[in-house]
Amino acid sequence: MKNWWQTLDIGSKLNIPIQVLLLLALSFAHIWIMAHIKEEILDGAERRATVSADGIINGMNMMMLNGTISDPNQRLLFINKMSDTENVKEVRIIRTRQVQDQFGYGLPEEQVRDEMDKRVISSKKTDFLLNEDPIAPTLRTVVPFIASSNFRGTNCLTCHKVEAGSVNGAASITIDMTDDFKAIRRTQGMLWLGQILLQLLLFFATSRLISHVIKPILQLQSSMESMQRCGSMASFVPLPLDERNQDEIGKLARTFNQMSESLYNSEKSMRLASSIYQSNADAIVVTDENNLIVDVNPAFTRITGYTLDEVRGKNPRLMQSGQHDIQFYRKMWRAIIDQGHWQGEIWDKRRDGGLYAKSVNIIALRHQDGSIYRFVAQFSDITEKKQKDELIHWQANYDPLTNLPNRRLFQDRLNQAIKLAHRTELPLALFFIDLDYFKEINDTLGHANGDVLLMEVARRISSCVREADTVARLGGDEFTVILPELSDATQILRVAKNIVDKLSQPFFFVNDETGYHVSASIGIANYPQDAMDTKGLIKCADKAMYAAKSEGRNRFVYFSNSGQ
Repeated sequence: MKNWWQTLDIGSKLNIPIQVLLLLALSFAHIWIMAHIKEEILDGAERRATVSADGIINGMNMMMLNGTISDPNQRLLFINKMSDTENVKEVRIIRTRQVQDQFGYGLPEEQVRDEMDKRVISSKKTDFLLNEDPIAPTLRTVVPFIASSNFRGTNCLTCHKVEAGSVNGAASITIDMTDDFKAIRRTQGMLWLGQILLQLLLFFATSRLISHVIKPILQLQSSMESMQRCGSMASFVPLPLDERNQDEIGKLARTFNQMSESLYNSEKSMRLASSIYQSNADAIVVTDENNLIVDVNPAFTRITGYTLDEVRGKNPRLMQSGQHDIQFYRKMWRAIIDQGHWQGEIWDKRRDGGLYAKSVNIIALRHQDGSIYRFVAQFSDITEKKQKDELIHWQANYDPLTNLPNRRLFQDRLNQAIKLAHRTELPLALFFIDLDYFKEINDTLGHANGDVLLMEVARRISSCVREADTVARLGGDEFTVILPELSDATQILRVAKNIVDKLSQPFFFVNDETGYHVSASIGIANYPQDAMDTKGLIKCADKAMYAAKSEGRNRFVYFSNSGQ
């Protein structure tokens, strides 16, 4: 999707979002209008149904006044006549319990039939139920009969021995909504047709407007492509400018003309400088007195990835990697200005973002009056050499499985920690950690899963300590932790408990939902209480660890409490 978008011209990139927004806006308006129209039609249908139900109630009221309501046949005749009305699907009269108790059960059609009947009788409120069946849509309305001393001029309480405000019954009428839904669908079709026509009209209008706006940009593109094909500024023809045009595109065209004229004037000197550097295997970059790049040779492009056009007029700091602080660069520039040269190693960043190391020599060129007019830097890529040195160092000092310090680096870190503790007079602690039951899992599940478990153990232990602490793997299932500069003895207890707790939690492997358990036996030795040197601390921590195993495993033991 991203690559497809990048292949589009700017006109399409402008037109597509506009058309999408217009489509969304028109669709929203369409939906809103249809919802409003549908609401109006349904409100009208509800009013019609309510009026019809009201007519049924009035008819029943007249039957009560003339005494015919007590005749079931008369009631049934009245209901059948009302049902014959146009668009009426069903008419029912509903008797409540209090009317049945006084006047009898009534006709089967007059009984409470469904939840809607019950809801209207209990709530004493008119209710509506819309059935949007695509073939036979209907609207059902149920209106309650509320007993009153003045119900439309009639005192209901004269005949009905009930409380005022109670429900004597209800009128249910179901009307046919087929014509109403046809009107809705007809209106919706007209709206869709109108939206399509309007969308097409807006599409052609916006396309024409965008084409007019981007015309200068296309001229700029054509001019740049012409210079690119020629490979020289000699083919540069200034873009025609309308001085009245002060928008961003006009400013862009003026800026392009100014930039191109400047490049044309400097092309002769650039050719001379370029010819000097062609055969040099080392990268060479020349900057002006303000340290803005004037020229580079092909080796510079090969090493950094930047072409001359990309860096001309820019400060070389755009290649800074962030590996050196400001003091490093201040010291370098002080030597260049004061002594006229500087030589050393720098980590820089290529155009693609990759870091590389270079051995660089920088000199300052001065006018006869002593003022600087050029800086020249010559450098070579020594990344491969540095990487080999770092790989050798890493292989010598780190465990390849867990990326933790190995035994060699652990010894060095412990020596440094003891020296620091001696200087600061702050104690340090050494943990010796041996996994319980690791051999069983390694033999049962295989060495591959054993390695996965060791990596997870390393991660869990590392999550329990500070950045200043050291976690190392001595080999097999043996790990160590160095806690320097301890201001509080409770730190040791907290870290030890945390490690024991985390390593006692189950371990899971890919495609295996079974949780496997190991635990840790930890021996703790403290400097200077238990020992004053590296060898003594290691020996004390090792003995404490074996004491933890003998006491039942899954625990930590201080050397001072181990009985050794």
